[in-house]
Amino acid sequence: MFQILIHVIMRNVIICFFFLVTTIINAFSQENRFTIKSGAGYYMDVFTTDDGPIIWLEGGFKFNTGFNINGRISMASLDWTINDGIFKDYKTIQLRQMADLTVSRPVKIKGRHFLEPGMGFKLKKEYLLKPSVSSIYSGGNYYQETSYSRIFYEIGLTICLDYYYQFHNNFYIGLRADQNIIWALGFEGLTISPLFGFRF
Repeated sequence: MFQILIHVIMRNVIICFFFLVTTIINAFSQENRFTIKSGAGYYMDVFTTDDGPIIWLEGGFKFNTGFNINGRISMASLDWTINDGIFKDYKTIQLRQMADLTVSRPVKIKGRHFLEPGMGFKLKKEYLLKPSVSSIYSGGNYYQETSYSRIFYEIGLTICLDYYYQFHNNFYIGLRADQNIIWALGFEGLTISPLFGFRF
């Protein structure tokens, strides 16, 4: 009786194992499910019109529904001029490190030409490199306090649109435009960049 019970349990475990393996194979069997995209281009803060270069890298996975889920990291460097304090009119930079999680879906225009609109969430880490000197009065004495950088985080949304031409070897080339919306500020960073990608 005990051996029969063990046999039934083992048979059910084997059936469940094969069912799980079959499901995983079916999930990943469709060709060209993964994408890698990259680019370097132009980035502008639409509030201040400060601008500079941006570089980014993105990976994506295509579901059976045709939608892609994408993860992107990027870094932008903006030149700007200090407009107050003893360092007024000095030029400095601010660095923005960003991570995005977006959902997109390619739309075939004609032949091998595609548009791929997308939307998702953004996390931004910003390094504001602004030197400052201030005097502090304490205990009958004046002290100078100096600082150079400030780091802060912001969250928001990303809206992006890719246009690309996909070659027969699944390499593609095109153009990306995206805009991020920071929840506390509204529309902020604008990216325009060539894109290079590969689907596998």
